[in-house]
Amino acid sequence: MKKVVIQSVEHSLRLKNRLIGVGEHKEPFRHFGPGGVAEAEALCDGAGQDLLAFVRPPDSVAAEHLAVTPVQGGRRGSGVIEIRFDSPRPSGITTNDRVVARLLPARHPRADRMALVFHHALFQRYWGIWEWFLAPFAQRFPVVMMAAPFHFERRPRGWFPGEGTVNPNPWRLYESIRQWSFDQKALMSVLPEATGLTPVAVVGFSLGAFQSLLVAAAGDLASVPLVSVAATNRYAFGLRHGMLGTGTLTGLRRAGIDGDRLDRMADAIQLERYVSRLRGRPVLYIAGRHDRVDPPPSSHRLEAALAPTRSMWLNSGHGTVLFERAKIAKEVFRFLGDNGIG
Repeated sequence: MKKVVIQSVEHSLRLKNRLIGVGEHKEPFRHFGPGGVAEAEALCDGAGQDLLAFVRPPDSVAAEHLAVTPVQGGRRGSGVIEIRFDSPRPSGITTNDRVVARLLPARHPRADRMALVFHHALFQRYWGIWEWFLAPFAQRFPVVMMAAPFHFERRPRGWFPGEGTVNPNPWRLYESIRQWSFDQKALMSVLPEATGLTPVAVVGFSLGAFQSLLVAAAGDLASVPLVSVAATNRYAFGLRHGMLGTGTLTGLRRAGIDGDRLDRMADAIQLERYVSRLRGRPVLYIAGRHDRVDPPPSSHRLEAALAPTRSMWLNSGHGTVLFERAKIAKEVFRFLGDNGIG
């Protein structure tokens, strides 16, 4: 794909978000508690003292009120299954605190019952695009995709997808990543009981890759290979220099959070600080050369800190990485095969 085409497609995605209000914050204070910005800054500081301890789930996390049902209204004969359970780290927002995941069956059922777990990007509302992206993976493995906090059916009425995660209060990002990590732990634990499947690898895209690498650096996911696709790295840098940060920056200013205060509140949210703990672990790192969501040098700095088992750089941007789905799946299969997962 030519660079000019990549840039045009990426720009159209940004324009689409602006037109439908994704990333725009007309009521910036609705995401703050009674203590306002001062309270939020204190909470960020506390979490940032040891971010890995903050996001690390306990060894045993329950998936209570489990329900496993066929997806209603889906493509006939698709076999997609929905998994629901209560979040083990509730936010206090009822809609968000019921975890939803979808199981996409493998085209050719596996006798060994191995499955992949996938975590998606920010601002997602529709399952269809991700089921399309994951179709090449499902040629060989069942894939379980979990809705992150405040996305898909977990989105409160009147909020855009991901608003509870990225908004003018940086504390909400810390909170959301922690809930995501606990929910993921519960999902990984309950899959054998709920579906008879054994999760053997975790694949993350964008913020989903950030979350997966971060919680792995915290000591979770110790037994599985990791695949990072278009991972974000430095939150404040991405807001200032990336293509999707304008609306959030405007909301931060309206809430009274200037640049210096943002730097203090988001200082800990720099993935490159933690991923050296994963050196020696099987990690596949995939990135687009023209990614402008968390632009250069962020992705290169993250790769250097991570020192992955294998890297693949694609001639694509951030969203346009999706169009490389077949190439990515092929590389993932090769990587898994090298680690004894055929």
